[in-house]
Amino acid sequence: MTSLSTNVSAGDMMESPLHHHADHTNASAGGIVMAEDKFRGHLNLRGNPEDNAFTSAVESVLGVALPLKANTSARNGDSVVYWLCPNEWLLIVASGTQGQVEGDLRLAMGDQHIAITDVSSGQTLVNLSGSGLAQLLQKSTVYDCHASNFPAGKVVQTTFAKTGTTMCKLEDGSMDLVIRRSFSDYFFLWLQDASEEYGLRVA
Repeated sequence: MTSLSTNVSAGDMMESPLHHHADHTNASAGGIVMAEDKFRGHLNLRGNPEDNAFTSAVESVLGVALPLKANTSARNGDSVVYWLCPNEWLLIVASGTQGQVEGDLRLAMGDQHIAITDVSSGQTLVNLSGSGLAQLLQKSTVYDCHASNFPAGKVVQTTFAKTGTTMCKLEDGSMDLVIRRSFSDYFFLWLQDASEEYGLRVA
């Protein structure tokens, strides 16, 4: 039986959670645009934010400082870090690099007490944009996503319909959502129904 390495080309060997919806559209100019950022590496990291050696090690590997303030994020190219709680973060890295990033983090941290878990296969990253996004979010989540309450870079853990999600607003006004693979079909069916009046296009 052939094993799947995290560092091989994913495109020829794996299917993304939403691959079967790739050609969906119900409007030529969708008011909602969904794009799945396929096969990104997802690492859950736990450590002591008050330990300078820990935070410095993460910054040296990712090239970005750990966000230490609640509900914030940090980015550097393909590397994104979401604050989840005072001692937990979600690292999203380039496709196929999660094994290398995990190894580099462990090497940089030496014998420090940390926990790193590769959760890439259990979730996916989806971006939502379009002229109907604000209305769609009002339908779909209990969290107040108004611009005055949800600036770019903010991260919240909430629900999208009944799907647990980690949401982050981007500078362009679009929204990144991390969702569990097992809820991906439910997520899409809700999205399809809730965006019917705006039109849905899968990028």
